[in-house]
Amino acid sequence: MIAAAGGLVLLFCMFLPWFDGTLGGRGASHVPVPTTTGWESFGGVFDILIVVLAAIPIAIAAGKASDSLPALPLEQGSLVLLAGVLLFAIVVLRVIDPPNVIDVAIPGLDLDTSRKLAAFGAALAAVAVGFGGYVQERERLLAARG
Repeated sequence: MIAAAGGLVLLFCMFLPWFDGTLGGRGASHVPVPTTTGWESFGGVFDILIVVLAAIPIAIAAGKASDSLPALPLEQGSLVLLAGVLLFAIVVLRVIDPPNVIDVAIPGLDLDTSRKLAAFGAALAAVAVGFGGYVQERERLLAARG
């Protein structure tokens, strides 16, 4: 359930602003530029990958709740842990290297990009997905030992 909640929070954070910025330089006053949401920060295949990886723990939790979980290629905990690690890597790399909030380079003006709270919330949600998978896998291993 921890992992499923983390997946839901991460998907929610994708709709919130992750980055904004200001333009300034050469005596110009600082001009705010539009904010960028999580979806706008990635684009392309990463959007799809984030949805799929966040949906894994949600689908497993829903399948367990309804007792209709099909056979999976990996153990459930391992699969959720892997999804959490990949989500964390994707989100943290984007936080470290933010996208340009504007697509135009203006000579003589500097762009100062700042990170918003939702980007860090998404990283924490990815940690929750991985932690939920770790706890689930640990419980399975302890049960197997007897």
